[in-house]
Amino acid sequence: MTIVGILVGPGRRAFDIEVAREVYDDRSDRGLPQPEVRILAARAITDLDPLHSMRRTHALASADQLDILVVPGCVDPLAAPRAEEVSAVARAAAAGAIVASLCTGAFTLAAAGLLDGRAATTHWRFAEELALRHPKVEVRSRDLYCGGDKVWTSAGVTAGVDLLLHLLRLDWGSSAAETVAKAMVTPVCRPGTQAQYADTSLPIKALPSVEQLHLTVSKDLRRPWNIKELAAACTMSPRTFHRWFAANLGTTPLAWLNDLRVREAQRLLEQTDLPVSAIAREVGFASDDLLRKHFTARLGVAPTHHAAAFRRQRP
Repeated sequence: MTIVGILVGPGRRAFDIEVAREVYDDRSDRGLPQPEVRILAARAITDLDPLHSMRRTHALASADQLDILVVPGCVDPLAAPRAEEVSAVARAAAAGAIVASLCTGAFTLAAAGLLDGRAATTHWRFAEELALRHPKVEVRSRDLYCGGDKVWTSAGVTAGVDLLLHLLRLDWGSSAAETVAKAMVTPVCRPGTQAQYADTSLPIKALPSVEQLHLTVSKDLRRPWNIKELAAACTMSPRTFHRWFAANLGTTPLAWLNDLRVREAQRLLEQTDLPVSAIAREVGFASDDLLRKHFTARLGVAPTHHAAAFRRQRP
């Protein structure tokens, strides 16, 4: 059973807390694992703000018993994080838990020393302040979420949903993440490098959305998409497409396309008995080796090992 802790303290954003509770809600009736969600706080009852209070289930001292610790943002992100909460975050990380911050929760992770030498993000309004306070952190003010090696950060509001769905995909598989996204009526496919907000210097009315491009390409992944074809799918010239793509996704078309292919390969490895060679062809990789290279780089495990782990769980 996955044990998920949510850090609660005075001034923590009620929205972020509820996002974490919703993502990790009990959906065992739909075939998903049933996590144990713990509310960690210094006091028995915490006043988050004038409208919201919350009762803890566990003390902060139990932070070293978690598989995942979610650190919500704060209503006043410029206030110094409370020492006992910073210590709990550091203790959870030291014990091997995945630590994920939502919105300005990144300031707490940074105070615990978890972001030194790492790429991190937060709400774009406070990215400059995060960089000023913690110069050892590589702040990516555009990204929706980023991280790795059990430490993750996300931007504001719905970007926290994107991050937690990404972690679900890594832990429980693509089908589970899709089930949760469907229940929450939210996209499951937004990459971490997607921009937090659109570049309004571009003519918005004439341009498609990232989601539309995703759907178009996903329907025909076997096709060897090139820049001209991707631009044509968006009814743009290649030059305009490059500008739009960089403004909205913050990565290259090739990296984005490979990520889509890896996501579909992950789903096929989990839900079918197709061999790796057939899956590589199905998702548009020119060889098995290319699938192995990109899959391992993104998920940290070889396709064969991933398939074995999930196929053992299937009835």
